[in-house]
Order: sequence, then C-alpha cells, then structure tokens
Amino acid sequence: MIKTHFFGKECIIDKSLQERRNLKQHLQKISFEYDNLLMLNQVHGKDVVLIDHVDKIYGDQDLPKADGIVCNLKNVAIAIVTADCSPILMWDDERQIIAAVHAGWRGAKAGVIGEAVKLMRRMGAKIIKAKIGPMIQQYSYEVAQDFYDEFMQEDQRNKKFFFDNKQLQRLFFDLSAYVEEKLNDSDVVSVNNCQTDTYSSLSSFFSYRRSTHLGETNCGRNISVIVNNN
Repeated sequence: MIKTHFFGKECIIDKSLQERRNLKQHLQKISFEYDNLLMLNQVHGKDVVLIDHVDKIYGDQDLPKADGIVCNLKNVAIAIVTADCSPILMWDDERQIIAAVHAGWRGAKAGVIGEAVKLMRRMGAKIIKAKIGPMIQQYSYEVAQDFYDEFMQEDQRNKKFFFDNKQLQRLFFDLSAYVEEKLNDSDVVSVNNCQTDTYSSLSSFFSYRRSTHLGETNCGRNISVIVNNN
C-alpha cells in the first residue's frame, strides 16, 4: 500500500533535517511503516535522485543535493520540505514506484517535474498519479515585471498563469496551476491539487514569504512524505 501525507505546523523539524525524532513520532501516529527515511539537501534545481537498490540508501549526514527522489524499494519513506514551493508526491500503484518532488518556480521552470516522471517511466511506471500539497496560491504570490518577462521568454502561453491587477499595478503568479500543467504535459494521468495556500494559512502551515513580510528571522518547513509498504 502506498501512503502519502502532507505535514504542516504540527510537525516541527530542525533546519539541518538531521534531527528527525519529532517527524518519526508523527509518522507513527498515522501508521506509516518504514525502515528508512530519506530526505534531500534541496537546491531549487532539476536533479532527481534514484533509489533502486539498498546500496543507494544514504544516511542523515549525507543528503544529496537534489530536488526530487524516485524510489522502487519497499518500506523506504521519501520526503521533501517546502515553505511556499510546491510539494509533489507521485506514484504508480501497479509498479510500486514512488516519487517526491520539491518544485519552486526555478525548479519547475528548469524541468524537475519532467525529470522525475522520466525516471519513473524508465523504471517501468505507466499509470502515474500525483498529489500537489499545500503551497503558495496566486492571490498571495505577487511578482515583479522581470519575473513575468522571464516566463514569457519561456513560452508566450505562460501569460495565463499571471493575473495583472491594473488598478493596483500588481502582478500575481499562479505557481500551483503552472506546476499542475507541467504534470499534465508529462502525461500524469491523475493530479489531485489541494489548492491550500500556505501564506494565508497562518495557524496550519509555514510560509517563507509570510515570515519575510512579518520580519521573522526563522521560518519552519512543511514536510511531505510518501512510502510504499506493499
């Protein structure tokens, strides 16, 4: 059985991602069974780590620099952290292949989603499903003109992901819809986008942008986890 879960403020983890007792306790509460728990040193890029043999399982002190993990091993939980970026969990029930992807605008634009799907397919995945967890939504994501121009250079059709409030002279970007389209373009058959806004969900989720606006020196991270217990 493949299990997924998106944690918010109820599960605090240290910035280095090495002290995991609290996370492990919360996973036990929701009956997650696993032998190993793998996380990443996320860098807003497009690299994806493949875990297809027990020899590739790494320790807490040696996190690879990447923004996605694909795994076909049983009882290996894989997790990513976010604080406004998009957390994406993917799986193929029949082939028992799972993936966790951290997709900020840089990583999504660079192709991290397509790289993860490609790796899954290379391992034999056919019917891939996905969940997009809590992340910043368009009405909370104001951007500058040069940000807009960069996306127009990628593809003029990206205009649909921007709302131009001419009265206030403000631009807002829909990263959630942009990420969902990247999944659809990769032929992911089912995308469940929860459309929960981390920025406005003060009591439930961490938000880097909100913390910055409030002048807070430290922002926590939301944790997204997937495991195959078959």
